[in-house]
Amino acid sequence: MTVAALLPLRSGAVDRGKQVMVSQSEPAARLLDTVENAIWAADGQAADKPVYVLYSTECAWSKRLYDDTRGLAGKVQLRWIPVAGGTAGSVVAARDAASIAGAFGGRGPRVVDVAAAQRGLAYNQGVMDSINYQMRPYDRSSTFAFPTLVYRTSKGVKLVAGNPRNLAALPGEVLPQPATMPTPSGVALSSHPLSLVNSRNLPKWSHRQARPVVFHAAPSPQAPPIDDLDKDLLVPVSGIVGTTGWIEVAPWGPGKRKAYVHDPVMARMATLEFRVRPQGGQWQARDTVQVREFPDAEAPVLETLGPGERYQRRGVVERGGDVWEQIVLYADGTPGYVRR
Repeated sequence: MTVAALLPLRSGAVDRGKQVMVSQSEPAARLLDTVENAIWAADGQAADKPVYVLYSTECAWSKRLYDDTRGLAGKVQLRWIPVAGGTAGSVVAARDAASIAGAFGGRGPRVVDVAAAQRGLAYNQGVMDSINYQMRPYDRSSTFAFPTLVYRTSKGVKLVAGNPRNLAALPGEVLPQPATMPTPSGVALSSHPLSLVNSRNLPKWSHRQARPVVFHAAPSPQAPPIDDLDKDLLVPVSGIVGTTGWIEVAPWGPGKRKAYVHDPVMARMATLEFRVRPQGGQWQARDTVQVREFPDAEAPVLETLGPGERYQRRGVVERGGDVWEQIVLYADGTPGYVRR
């Protein structure tokens, strides 16, 4: 079974002003970590009271929020996370209050490294996707879009979809925290283009774990989680990220945004070099043997066969001093490998 579409990004909030409070410590910490490590630009001096805003530079509601919050400059610090818009790249590049104002006015400063800005926007797109993903247990309408506010309160981490109905009450809600924090990890994770290797042997990826496996917005455990995949479902593989053990997949289809899953064994199998020498005839198990997905001792086991079981032989592979029989394991022609 193939996953066709998992998590489309919404471009506008349906229920503007909708509020969700995440009070459980672990989900709240994960949510706050997601926005803290986005590529944001600070607006206002009260850094001990940060409010994170995911937005588009071309969204009228986001512009209205910007205009309406000019009186909050000394009471909270708005940390704007640009996700979309023609001038959003200038905010990602400069990360200052002037770039926020200029982008809303359609006059963002010239971006020197356009490719780096685009990678930053793609990372922030992953943050927006992660908000919708993390909110599924609380609200499955996926209406957290532009603008969405995220901030810490005495009761937990609060999300507001759309413009808050009472901005004057916002400073009193935001829980103070240390004013200084390290550079968001999104800056480093998007600073360089990925080095992708062609997936020679793995057109689609799946797993056999009991619990769903999480996809990330970038090939790092620090990157925000954006979706997950159940056991035995398949997603197309678009590349292998060097020798890091990360696999780039395309859960939403060709040409759509990519996701990343950490699976060192299958990443190595995807680039495994071997040649099958054709050889026909019947293969018969002499003892109990394991049939593996690839001709490698670390490859996943597809089946365990008992003595006397017979299958059609398709070829032979010689690797590292070992000889592997390639057999037709399933009726659809799927091969398996047995070490001789």
